[in-house]
Amino acid sequence: SRQPRVKMLLFRAFLVSLASASIDLPRDWQAQHCRGTHLEQTGETVVALATDATRGFLPIIGVVNSTVHNSNSDVGFVIVTTRVHFLKKLLDRFFPSLRVAVCSGAEELLKHRPALQRLSSLENSTNIKRKELLSPFNFAAFYMPHVLYHTRRVIYLDTDIVVTGDVLELATLDLHNKAVAAVNDCSQKIAKYFDEKLLPIQHKILWQRVLRGDGCVFNRGVVVFDTLRWRTLQLTETIEDLVDAFVDSKAKLWSSGISQPPFLLALAGRYEQLPVTWNVRGLGRLDIGRNEWRKIKREALHFGVDASVYERHLAPAGPFTERVNPFFHPLAAKASLLHFNGDLKPWALSAEDARNWHLLGLRVSSQENVPHVLGTCRLKHCASSYNLTTDQKIRSACEASLAHTLSKSKLRWDQIRLSPNGRKWPKHLESVAKYYESGCVARPPLCTCRSQLSDDCVTSCASLW
Repeated sequence: SRQPRVKMLLFRAFLVSLASASIDLPRDWQAQHCRGTHLEQTGETVVALATDATRGFLPIIGVVNSTVHNSNSDVGFVIVTTRVHFLKKLLDRFFPSLRVAVCSGAEELLKHRPALQRLSSLENSTNIKRKELLSPFNFAAFYMPHVLYHTRRVIYLDTDIVVTGDVLELATLDLHNKAVAAVNDCSQKIAKYFDEKLLPIQHKILWQRVLRGDGCVFNRGVVVFDTLRWRTLQLTETIEDLVDAFVDSKAKLWSSGISQPPFLLALAGRYEQLPVTWNVRGLGRLDIGRNEWRKIKREALHFGVDASVYERHLAPAGPFTERVNPFFHPLAAKASLLHFNGDLKPWALSAEDARNWHLLGLRVSSQENVPHVLGTCRLKHCASSYNLTTDQKIRSACEASLAHTLSKSKLRWDQIRLSPNGRKWPKHLESVAKYYESGCVARPPLCTCRSQLSDDCVTSCASLW
């Protein structure tokens, strides 16, 4: 019949496109470009990180420290960076016995990949809000199976995470012949990111996998690579081919990121799912939508956590009543990995400021309607909280613990729909980012409380910093 023949032609076109973009690296790449321990033995599992930061390496130190602190075995690290000598010296100072290879050369590798080179042509595109995501280094994770050719399994970690479990549990995980394992997130769907009509014909087969599966996205905070399987399936080449199509579409093929969407599409329907506790994400965000909160509550119930108790920390975000702040994740206390992919990073606050989360909120700026955390500020009043299912007002945790020090109002200015100057909010405030910019924003502790009735929530992970 005609339909099977069309599918076969599509599949052949798909294979031809991949074969034309093969990646050939010297087998001794690591020996040429890395300082420190050479983790080249076949069968070795390593933890890999990548950063193009030129200063401010505290996030790297935090990831390494939390990983080593929570592992029952010796962990080997490979860190790809542009500042090899400085970072190696820093790691030697804090972790003198650490098995680590600090590597250069990735920047040149990425810059010379034709598809990634073409991203620079989009620097003036109005379709891209965050220009820094055009950096080829943003794709470094997808080249790890080639860079670490002799490594059987790579556990790739983002640099805005805190590990609270033993990562080597992932070393023996059965991937069932899949190339990667990751944590899925069904609060978002892959189809939301793509304009399927702009997808080249050779990649329609990828879209069919999206339609056949659950269509959920998965996050790159932690990814377990089976390096041989990844190379066999030529997944890096697939991602590069999708980047070419993205550039050809003038940045219209997908939205909400640069490197994440092609990764989602290339792996749709063919990755092993990790437990959600291996990527408790969203930490450090300023707020959360009511619908998203309801989904997180249902998810938490599977782990025996009643998230309703945390609603006494939440309050509507001023006139944007479908959003509440601050963001909480009820599974943070049960997490194996905490992912601070929000605006507030743990290393952005001093230990003293972290402890005073009841009294100190956040100063926020708004650039292109995107909020950016600038520092702390003094909260004028406590927030009044609501049961987000019934909308019934409840006494907030802040009110309960600090009532004797607060004014009679008990309401923060944003809870009574008044701006800081006492006037009512305009009916059409430009954005929630502008709202946050206009006053002191209540923030979450760095982690959810370990005890349901405790307000000293920050202790569950801030000590790692």
